[in-house]
Amino acid sequence: MIDKELMAKYTPILLGLLLAITACERPAPPVSAEAEPPYNLLAYLQHQVELLEAKQPMVLKSVTTGEAPTETIETDEIGWENELAVFETADLNRSTLLENYAMEEQVLPDGNISIKYVQVEDAEPVVQYLHLVLSPDREFRQLEALLEEQNIIFFSRRKLQLSADPATGNISSYRVEGVQRLAFSDSLHYKIDANL
Repeated sequence: MIDKELMAKYTPILLGLLLAITACERPAPPVSAEAEPPYNLLAYLQHQVELLEAKQPMVLKSVTTGEAPTETIETDEIGWENELAVFETADLNRSTLLENYAMEEQVLPDGNISIKYVQVEDAEPVVQYLHLVLSPDREFRQLEALLEEQNIIFFSRRKLQLSADPATGNISSYRVEGVQRLAFSDSLHYKIDANL
C-alpha cells in the first residue's frame, strides 16, 4: 500500500520531472502533403536530360585525373542521364532528408533568390551543403553542393557546380571536383569541367 503522505510529498516533483522531460523533446515540424518545396531540382534535371538527349548538343569537356595531364574533348556523344545523375543526388525534396538541414532563403541584390541548406548538428547526410540560386520567377540559375560518403572501406567527397543560361534556363556548364579513396590505397583526385 502506498503511503498517502509520501505520495503527496513526491507528486509535484514527479510532475515537474515529467514536464521537464517532455519540454526537452524537439517537436517534429508539421509536414503538409500540399506544401510546395522551395524548388524541385529533380524535375528540372529530368527535364534537362530529356532536352539534351533530344538535341545532343556539342560539349567541350575536360577531365583531370590524379597527376595525369588534363584531357579535353569536344563531343556530342554523351549519355545525359548518367552524366547528370550526380546532380540528382543533391536533390533534398523529401521530408526524411529535409529534417537534416536548416534552410535559409533570401532575395539577393540582383533580385535572384538564394536558397541554402546546411546540415544540422549531429546529422550525417550525404549532401553536406546545397546552395541554389533561382531567378526572381524561381527558374533555375545555379547550384553548388558538397557530397560526402564514408564507411570503413570507402571515402568519397564531391564538390558540384551547375549553371544555367539565363536566357533559356537550360544547363550551360557544370563541374565535378572529387576525391575518393579505398581502404589501404591512395586517394584519387579528379575534376570534370563541361561547357555546352
